[in-house]
Amino acid sequence: MHRDRHLQLSAVLLAVTLCVVDGFVTPTDTYTHNAALDDFGKVHLFWKYDDTTITFEVHAETLGYVGFGISPNGGMTNSDIVIGWVKDGNTYLKDRFASAEGEPGIDDQQDYELIGGMETETHTVLTFSRKIDTCDEKDRVVTSDTLRLIYAYHADDPDTETGLPYHGAEQRGARSVHVLGVAPAEPEMPTGDDLLIYEFLNPNVTIPHHQDTTYWCQAFKIPPLDKKHHMIKYEPIIQEGHEALVHHILIYQCRSGVDEGYHGFGHECYSPNMPANLTQCSSTIVAWAIGGGAFYLPENAGFSLGDIANGDPDFVVMETHYDNPLYKDTFIDSSGIRVYYTPILRENDAAILEIGNGVSAFGQFIPPGASDFTTYGYCSQECLQEGSADTSITVFASVLHSHLAGVKLLTRHFRGGVELPMIAEDNSYDFNLQEMRHLKESVVIQPGDRLLTECTYNTMDRSTMTFGGLSTKEEMCLHFLYYYPRIQLPRCESNGILDLAMQACCNVTKIDYETIPLTVLEPPQYAGQRVIDVLNAQEWTQEQLDDFETAAYQLAYQNVCEKSNTENHPSHYTFKSVPEVTEPLVPEVSECESSADSNKYQWTSFVMTFPILLAMLVFM
Repeated sequence: MHRDRHLQLSAVLLAVTLCVVDGFVTPTDTYTHNAALDDFGKVHLFWKYDDTTITFEVHAETLGYVGFGISPNGGMTNSDIVIGWVKDGNTYLKDRFASAEGEPGIDDQQDYELIGGMETETHTVLTFSRKIDTCDEKDRVVTSDTLRLIYAYHADDPDTETGLPYHGAEQRGARSVHVLGVAPAEPEMPTGDDLLIYEFLNPNVTIPHHQDTTYWCQAFKIPPLDKKHHMIKYEPIIQEGHEALVHHILIYQCRSGVDEGYHGFGHECYSPNMPANLTQCSSTIVAWAIGGGAFYLPENAGFSLGDIANGDPDFVVMETHYDNPLYKDTFIDSSGIRVYYTPILRENDAAILEIGNGVSAFGQFIPPGASDFTTYGYCSQECLQEGSADTSITVFASVLHSHLAGVKLLTRHFRGGVELPMIAEDNSYDFNLQEMRHLKESVVIQPGDRLLTECTYNTMDRSTMTFGGLSTKEEMCLHFLYYYPRIQLPRCESNGILDLAMQACCNVTKIDYETIPLTVLEPPQYAGQRVIDVLNAQEWTQEQLDDFETAAYQLAYQNVCEKSNTENHPSHYTFKSVPEVTEPLVPEVSECESSADSNKYQWTSFVMTFPILLAMLVFM
């Protein structure tokens, strides 16, 4: 997920369904979702859900006991666990809770209902269900956030319900999964000459064994078309035996003007040897991640190909993330993406709108030692109006994206001063699972609306400032909205206000923007020092962190407002004060949450006139 210029996916699964299911993992019923929980196909999970209940079916390559659970962080402590086995023709299953490492205790309230169990020659299969919210404090609520699913298994059945034999370090694991992801129905596909296929494949790329993570970038010129077509589907092509190696694949559209001679060029991503114009290939058009299958665009929309004059891609870069945590072997890989396109045009052109913070050091600045520091990226009313030409757009899928410090991401939607339901939210974000997710219900964005993307970071393990940028050690706060019809607005973002932040945290009153790196002009005790050195020298008390966050992101922002032809809209780089929210969103409260925090999504309004803000922006 590292290209991070986005989605850099990792990802980006589009749907959590598999394209092909081997015989030994054929489910006993019809399920809408499934995923491999380990890297070697030994534990498979199938599931389906409705408004109140979720049904799981676990297939594990063992004839002993099988454990499955929902964890807060991928570990065992505070996990909601169910353990079962089949012995002498009988199936045993118990709802358990792990308050610490070790054998999980049996819950007083048994909320998992056994549906069935069986053994094959090689596998144990357990089918069970539970309520999405059981109202049991020892059960974790199944939410639309990224959930950490854990598993364990042993070769033997236990003799009793307690005293389970230890499963061992090699027969346990965790995987992040979007359990409540939407799996839409597959639309009808064209046939014969009306369905064209193109494969973007890596050309026998050598994946070294001495590093656990490799990002490979391969450049392609789009095959010329004599007229406009629509891409209507894409799916992964994973080389046999590399299912655990290929973590995610992203395809980025390049800006116009890439030399055709770069077709076929490949190199490790983010290397100094990457040609400069290939590093500008940053608009995501295809996103897939491990466990994902085919992604279908809705029947009334397709991604336009062949119309170069109107912004269609003529050159792309495919980024493949290879994950080899055990340093097993040097692999030679030819995996990639297969796209399906047709000359039968659909009603709408689909496109991706990138919102959030600008991807640069001026877009984000995050202090160290913070448990929950939040940056705010604005897609302003002005940018949406200028880019949409008074056209409303319909969002049907999206990807939230940050880097390693990100823990919570969401996008809020405003019409006037009224907050509408959120477009997307993930309160348990995992950088290693960034998949395209179909929205449960499409969202219409009108030209006068505003969008706000909030990204919360944990930098407790860092001792220096984190800035925005492409590297995973830098940060991003982005949300990719897949929508139709296409408008002339690929990016609608904002930068934070460094001057206000520096004054709030460090009493710096004037910065020299003519120097690289930036230096301080005033006050005298900091004069001549680099801005980054002044920031890194701070002790960063909680009060300083709060003041810095407020001043940098919650008082004012700088528009980043671009056109599809790489020009800028009139609002680009203008400064705006943060509008007041008159009617914040009131979150839904479940029957189990009688003491829920009703202020979860409330926004603190700062009443400050824009002229006063302009006076504070000393660099203007």
